[in-house]
Amino acid sequence: MVTQKVMISRKEKTIQTKKRIYESAEALFSEHGFEAVNVDDIVKKAGVAKGSFYVHFESKDNLIVLIINDYVGRVDTDYKSYLKSLPIDMPPQQILLSLIGRIADIIAEDIGNENMRLLYRVQLDKKHSMDSVMGYNRELYKMFYEIIEDGIHKNVFLSKLPADEIAKQFVMVYRGLTYEWLVRYPELNLKIEALKLFEILIMGICK
Repeated sequence: MVTQKVMISRKEKTIQTKKRIYESAEALFSEHGFEAVNVDDIVKKAGVAKGSFYVHFESKDNLIVLIINDYVGRVDTDYKSYLKSLPIDMPPQQILLSLIGRIADIIAEDIGNENMRLLYRVQLDKKHSMDSVMGYNRELYKMFYEIIEDGIHKNVFLSKLPADEIAKQFVMVYRGLTYEWLVRYPELNLKIEALKLFEILIMGICK
């Protein structure tokens, strides 16, 4: 019984240590950006030994990926809530443009240029799974699909291409535009350019 209690206590301590490291890193990254924070900063804020960090996380990049994956889940939930707040009778093309604008606000204002640069670098390294960001099972892709599919059913959008293919193309275009914003920052306004570009694209699938 005593041994079992000790094992439970150690397990809880391990969970709490990992949580402290994660939350400390998240707070530091949020305040200073990913690049400006190192492992020493994280363990100092968490109040744990440096060795404890590597017990729970392979590297700083690995921890960044975990934080990004969790953040993407929360952001997609925000997008869902935002879509639900729109008028029920709003035309599908306007819903798409509203979502496009919302995505730009999140990327430019909440995530920021520096963190997006690092996110692209981590994706290009391909050392860690980024399915939550890149995969077509992501909730954001499903939202694009559902809006486009609804527009096809309402005879607003053309049905020459399936809705899932159009949604994939839209997501790829947004990634490309985000890259353009990264390299031309700060003179390029992501939201303005996104709305202009997608208005053209949406006109191309409208009847």
